[in-house]
Amino acid sequence: MWGLRLLQKHGVEYNVLATVNRRNADYPLEVYRFLRDEAKTDWVQFIPIVERINEDGGTLYQEGNTVSDLSVKPEQFGTFLTRIFDEWARNDVGKVFVQTFEAAARRWLGMPSGMCVFEETCGLGLALEHNGDLYSCDHFVEPACRLGNILEKEIAELAFSEKQQKFGRDKRDSLPRECRECDVFFACRGECPKNRFLTTRDGEQGLNYLCEGWKTFFRHIDHPLKVLAWLMQRGYPAPELMRVLAMEEAFARAGRNDPCPCGSGLKFKRCHGRKETGPKGKNRSREKHPDTPGPGPAVRS
Repeated sequence: MWGLRLLQKHGVEYNVLATVNRRNADYPLEVYRFLRDEAKTDWVQFIPIVERINEDGGTLYQEGNTVSDLSVKPEQFGTFLTRIFDEWARNDVGKVFVQTFEAAARRWLGMPSGMCVFEETCGLGLALEHNGDLYSCDHFVEPACRLGNILEKEIAELAFSEKQQKFGRDKRDSLPRECRECDVFFACRGECPKNRFLTTRDGEQGLNYLCEGWKTFFRHIDHPLKVLAWLMQRGYPAPELMRVLAMEEAFARAGRNDPCPCGSGLKFKRCHGRKETGPKGKNRSREKHPDTPGPGPAVRS
């Protein structure tokens, strides 16, 4: 905290990298609010701790399918992200930037995520050690992924070698069918290869350890991010999402005889709560504007 305050005092740009482990993952709002309100940071990365235990009991290499006691559980991680997302989407859009949320929003906008773990291929985050050894990724600083030494070969030659190119392609080519057919595959792309050590229901290797958590998170944020994408594609600022979500929740809570949340002065049943007969004789609500993913007045007024 002293170091953080020093950076803030002198106007140095920074971001906070917070690890999510089995101990703190049950306290998502406490973690987020501390970073936002006490640390007063506006850029946060949440990194899930998945520490694999090798046959010899060590944790240095990405081997084995058992994790340490400090590793976050998949369902824990999914709940952690969803709880923080709900807080952020209703209060902090445009004020606090969470890397995972920013990357997800880009996906819903049809853009590259900006995070290697959510891209189709990888291999751009190489790791250079103090002795000149170059490795394929900072998650794979181990013998099998050593590309060479920059004292012996040019760094560009090592970085663009066939071995490194294959490392990047393997992220895409080694995915099991269950991943490729998943409804949130467009968002996660199988996440990081270092976490792909489970077996699918069909017996294929390569299922991501955090899969269930990522499914929970991406499915939970689908509607808010569709709203955000709709708004931004039409020139509205991202913080408008907070007003749309607040309006939606107000509509959901409104009783038939309550004043309509849109501010018309009419009762809800006479305004956005009114039912009309649709094209096939079915009742339809006026609660949504036909061209928007949320209540009309929130984005039109």
